[in-house]
Amino acid sequence: MTDNNSDYEIIEENSIDDDIYDRQKRIKGWDQNKISRSSVMVIGAGATGNEVVKNLVLFGIGKIFLIDYDFINISNLNRCVLFTIKNAKKKEYKADVVKESCKNLNPDVEIISIKESLENIDINLYKCDVICSCVDNIEARLQANNYAYYYGTPFVDSGIDEFFGSVQAVYSGISEAPCLQCGISDLDLDIMWKRFSCTGEKIKSESGETVGKIATIITTTSIIGGIQAQQVLKFILGIESFKSKAKWNPYIGEPLIGKQLNYNGKTNRFEIIEKLKNPKCWTCSYQFRKSEK
Repeated sequence: MTDNNSDYEIIEENSIDDDIYDRQKRIKGWDQNKISRSSVMVIGAGATGNEVVKNLVLFGIGKIFLIDYDFINISNLNRCVLFTIKNAKKKEYKADVVKESCKNLNPDVEIISIKESLENIDINLYKCDVICSCVDNIEARLQANNYAYYYGTPFVDSGIDEFFGSVQAVYSGISEAPCLQCGISDLDLDIMWKRFSCTGEKIKSESGETVGKIATIITTTSIIGGIQAQQVLKFILGIESFKSKAKWNPYIGEPLIGKQLNYNGKTNRFEIIEKLKNPKCWTCSYQFRKSEK
C-alpha cells in the first residue's frame, strides 16, 4: 500500500511479524539466503543432536542430513526435547522422530533421515557445508574428522558429561590448525571400541568391569547444543569472507578453529583452550606436509 502524497511504501503495523526470520535478519552481517541455501550433516540424533537440529531448523538451514540408526528409549526423555513417551514406547527411530517433529517448527527446512551407521553412509555427504558431530564415541568422531578434513568441510564436534561440556571446530583451510585426531591420546585409542552412551544401559570394559553410561542433564545439553549450532552459523556466514579476504565475518565472529571451549556448570565458567597441532598426526600433518611440497 502506498500513500498518494508520498513515494514511500507504507508498512502495515503487523507486517514485521509475518516473516519467520525477521528478527535474525536484523543482525548485522546476516544473510538469510546463504543460510537457506546451505546444507549441514548432523551425526547423532540423541540429546545434543536434538538441540543442534532444533536450532538449525529455526535458523532456516536449507537441508539437514541427519544420521542415526538408534531407537528412542524412555531414558532419553529427560534431555531430548523432540521425543515423546509415545515415541519411546513404540521404539521409533531417533532420526525419523526428529524429522517429523521439526516439520512443526519450520516446514521450509528439508531433513533427510539416514538410519545407517557412519561406516555405511555415502561419503559424498561429507561434501556438505558443515558437519556436526553429536555422538558418544571416539571412533565416530575420528571418522567424521578425517573425512571432513579430507574434503575441506568445516567440522564441529561436541561432548557432554554431567555438568560439563565442550565444543571444538576443525577446518583444513587453515593448515597450521590442529584436527580432532591431534588431541587423541594412546588411552583414547585403547578405549575407542568401547561405546559410552547415555541411554541408561551398561557395558563391560575389556577388563570385565561394568561401566555405567554417561550422566547428563538437559541444561548441559541445551547450552552445548546452542554453542555448537552457533559455530555452524559462523562457518556458513563467514567462510566466503575468510577464503577471499582471510578474515571472518566480523559481525558473526570467528569459529573455534584450533580451540576447545569447555563449559563447567558447577562453577558457572567457560574457558577456551588452544589446541596444538600434532606433527605426527596421520590426518592433518600428512595433508600439511603434502601441501608444502
